[in-house]
Parts: sequence; structure tokens; C-alpha cells
Amino acid sequence: MRYINKFVEALITLLFTAIVIVGTLQVFNRFVLNISLSWSEEFQKFAFVWLVFLAIPVAYNRAAHLRVDTFFERFPASMQRVMQSIIDLLWIGLGVSLVTYTWRLMQVTKYQLSPGLGISMSLVYAGMVIGGAYLVLCVLTNMAVRIKAEGRPS
Repeated sequence: MRYINKFVEALITLLFTAIVIVGTLQVFNRFVLNISLSWSEEFQKFAFVWLVFLAIPVAYNRAAHLRVDTFFERFPASMQRVMQSIIDLLWIGLGVSLVTYTWRLMQVTKYQLSPGLGISMSLVYAGMVIGGAYLVLCVLTNMAVRIKAEGRPS
């Protein structure tokens, strides 16, 4: 998983860099050269979709999602484990829902081309499917590590 995580983080960095470069290029072209790029805004929106849905599992891996720790930590350790399992099952539900429903959407949009870039809209939505599948993989890996750690004698 370490290599997959590093690859996804590098991809997120690349997407963010591309968004900034294309945005800067668009501003330069519009205000300095007085011409507008027809594809830049669309590229930035589509790259942002990919960036967001790939970043969800990265944030999960880093425990960076919002949670009320003061409430969570008031419970005994056994209850915290139960609550964490419920939270993980909800994350899995989110990932499976993203994959399932976005896949259906991709079947509808596979022949629809974006006006600015001329790419299939299903390619845009593929970021949601990949992000959802990656989220499920991250949660299952995290759960397996936690179960293995709990099974070790102290």
C-alpha cells in the first residue's frame, strides 16, 4: 500500500500543479495577450474533481477528516474500537456508493464529449470511481492492520 499511497499523493500534487499552471496561463493570456483559452476552465474543473476524490482516501489515511476527538475519547477503549469500526463501515459504504453510482453515471455519459476539451465525460467521472475504490482499499487495509494489532499479546 505504501507505493500506491505515494503514487496517489504524487498524482494529487501533479494535478494541483497543473491546475495552478493552467489558471496562471489563462490569466496571462486573457489580461496580457488579450486572448482567452477555450479549454482552461474546463480542464481546471475536471482536474479538481479528480484531485478531490483522490484526496479523500489520502486524508483518511492521515486521519485528517473532521471528527470530534473530545467526544470520542470520553468512551472506554472497547467502545472506541466499536465506534471506530462503525466509522470505518460508513467509509466503506461511501466508497462503495461512489463506485457503484458513478459507474452507472459513466455508462450514461461515455459518449458525451466535453465542449472545451473534447474528452469523454466518463473520463471525468472515472476519478470518482478510482477515488471510491481507493478509499475502500485504504479502509480495509487500515481495519486489517488494526485487527492484527489488537490480536497481538501485550
